[in-house]
Amino acid sequence: MESLQQIDIDLLLWINHAWKNAWMDQVMLFCSDKYTWIPFYALLLFFLYKSDPKRIWINLILLTCCIALADQIASALFKPYFERLRPCNNDVLRPQLLLIEGVCGGMYGFVSSHAANTFAVFTFFTLKNVFSKKIWICLLFFWALIVSLSRVYLGVHYPGDVFCGALVGVAGTYFILRLERMIQQKYFNKNNHQPV
Repeated sequence: MESLQQIDIDLLLWINHAWKNAWMDQVMLFCSDKYTWIPFYALLLFFLYKSDPKRIWINLILLTCCIALADQIASALFKPYFERLRPCNNDVLRPQLLLIEGVCGGMYGFVSSHAANTFAVFTFFTLKNVFSKKIWICLLFFWALIVSLSRVYLGVHYPGDVFCGALVGVAGTYFILRLERMIQQKYFNKNNHQPV
């Protein structure tokens, strides 16, 4: 466990230092801000509607449940249970980090809510076969990845926080869509459902 923690710290310091400059600071702040992506969210909802107009409200409810589950597991369950200090709140580690003043967040960071939520969205759109072209799936994965990595660059999460957060988002979304499939098969017309 100690060796894993050291690897986590070493990766954090490398990502936090490797491309550090004022321009990259602004890019990563931009990527980390949830309001940045509102136009992108609107585009995703448009694709969701186009993929299955008749089930848009069901899919919106499912998507909301996936994000809410990922967020609650990360914020309400894991963070208070594990109580792992964010790097920027760690008195021993903070002097080694190149931090931006005023950017840190809450006390605890395991797991990353940003990673959990973005990978929940990625998993939902992938398993629902929303996109007909793989380029959009790759773009969505890159979006989830860059948002997650921005949190490490800013020193507010360890790489392990975002990796485990991504797993939470993927697993939670798979669980909800699997549950939907079971309900669909038991109570509704099987032919109207896309397989997960």
